[in-house]
Amino acid sequence: MRLRPHLFCLLALASAVLAADQPAADPAIKAVLDKVNATGASLMPVAADGKTYRFTALNVAKEFTDAGLAALAPIAEKITSVDLARTKVTDAGLVGLTGMKNLTELHLENTGITDAGLDHLKGLGSLEYLNLYNTKVTDAGAKKLAEFPKLKALYLWQTGVTKAGVAQIKAKLPTAQINTGWTAEDDAKAVAVAAPPAVAATKPAAPVPAAAKPADAPKAAPAAAGAKLDPAIAAKAVVYKDVIAPILEAKCVSCHGAEKKKGKLQLHEFAAIMKGGSEGDVNVVPGKPDDSLLLARIKLPDDDDEHMPPSDEPQVTKEELALLKWWIAAGASDTATVAAAKPTPDVESALSALLGKNAPKTSAPKVVKEEKPKAKPLTEAEKKQGAEITAKIQSLNASLMPLAQDTEQLRLSVINATDKFGDQELALLAPIATHIVWVDLARSKVTDAAAETLSKMSSLERLHLENTKVTDAGLAKLASLQKLEYLNLYGTKTTDAGIAKLAAAKGLKKLFVWQTGVTQAGAKALEGQLPGLKVNVGLSEAEIAKLTAAPPVPPAASTPPKKEEPKKDAPKPEAKKSEAKPAVAPPVAKPVPAAKADAPPPAKPADAKPPAPAPKAN
Repeated sequence: MRLRPHLFCLLALASAVLAADQPAADPAIKAVLDKVNATGASLMPVAADGKTYRFTALNVAKEFTDAGLAALAPIAEKITSVDLARTKVTDAGLVGLTGMKNLTELHLENTGITDAGLDHLKGLGSLEYLNLYNTKVTDAGAKKLAEFPKLKALYLWQTGVTKAGVAQIKAKLPTAQINTGWTAEDDAKAVAVAAPPAVAATKPAAPVPAAAKPADAPKAAPAAAGAKLDPAIAAKAVVYKDVIAPILEAKCVSCHGAEKKKGKLQLHEFAAIMKGGSEGDVNVVPGKPDDSLLLARIKLPDDDDEHMPPSDEPQVTKEELALLKWWIAAGASDTATVAAAKPTPDVESALSALLGKNAPKTSAPKVVKEEKPKAKPLTEAEKKQGAEITAKIQSLNASLMPLAQDTEQLRLSVINATDKFGDQELALLAPIATHIVWVDLARSKVTDAAAETLSKMSSLERLHLENTKVTDAGLAKLASLQKLEYLNLYGTKTTDAGIAKLAAAKGLKKLFVWQTGVTQAGAKALEGQLPGLKVNVGLSEAEIAKLTAAPPVPPAASTPPKKEEPKKDAPKPEAKKSEAKPAVAPPVAKPVPAAKADAPPPAKPADAKPPAPAPKAN
């Protein structure tokens, strides 16, 4: 999972550095900052000018209550982002938000908030992003949400809001993106079960090796719908060992195992699964699948930064998700047999395929996931140099930090420094360029000149340049980045001629070019040169017009009405048809909440999962 606590610690440090450099700061504001940050929560300026602030209780969520919001009152109008996810805040506590007239982003996911609490948000006319994932909000609350005129992104996963409630909001906020997530209807849909080799009744299956990329995976025969599980096998097979562990081994352990533990999370053994990662012990909550982050991450939209596994890795299938949910609902035991866990009808056919005697005995070749070579360890001199550069970057209110807990490779995000981070600031990274693998320069001041520094980042895998001044001229040097897999050019001045230069970047897998000069023809041409590349050009005006066009006029009645004598001043019977075209709404870009550095532009409109970022923004 993500290393959000570490990110906020670093950003808090940057805030402290800035404060030290600005002794003339308002003492009243400084007093509030000191008081809040002393509790372990984080209140920091969005930019170096200190005009607006963001607050998160992420690191003290389990202890944070309504009383904690009182400390923010003196600078309420300066706060634009508040994160109360997983805190103990109640409906009554939301009174503390009423003074935040400029609040644009609010996270209330996994709290006890109900419809009553939404009454306290009525005065927040600037609110653009609201996350109510896993709260007790219902259709009655949804009616209140329709009164937020600027709302662009709303998350209603696992709430009591129905399709009718969503329609209420959509009627007044037609451009808002409303994410209702994976529904019970989705869970009920029949799925084909990919069956691995049969498991002998007397010997549990060994864990499945890590899977290859989807294109390389061997295809297995689907299980017959409604297949019954052999009672003898159900009595002997252990749910965790024979069903759950193989799923996690195939889809999760390569990044969350004994050696590699992204986000401090390990899933290679039962004790580690229950311990959880940097989010705490909410990874798997026995008996409560809706509260378990493991499932929440899997269910997120594929392009969400917190979706697991990452979109370019083998995905958890629908039947595997059903099995994981059933295991957690049954108590998440490491010893219970399948029979004791009482399989539900929706998982019985999947279990039959996994454990049954008659499963196809295909001799599929063993596939092993290709591991990326480990980066060369830093020398002491390089570490010292890196520390000095990191301090400079943090003093700009940007973030330079390790990509993961177990690596010295770095990631850069300038999300909180976009107003002043340009080519010269990026050039500070040149001495350690080869150690940087992720860079987010979205909405910053960089230009084509930045390509000079970026081209030195030979290990770069992911690059965000959306909404910058980069043009075709800057793309030529990026073609030398052979490890670059993801490039986001959304909202730039790039064209077909520019992306054609990227044909030399052989590792490129995802390219986003929404609202650029790139055409479908240009995208297809580049895809033809780079097998495996997907170029996302977004929706064309014609496609948008088609989606927003008025419904067709119903056919005339079979019996024509009796003609009436027209009046003298009446218009002619055949009035000229209106030539006005239906209004075309531009595609709404996926809002990127603060510190959510890796979210791509608007997702594909597939859904139960509409385009939008992951229910969490850091």
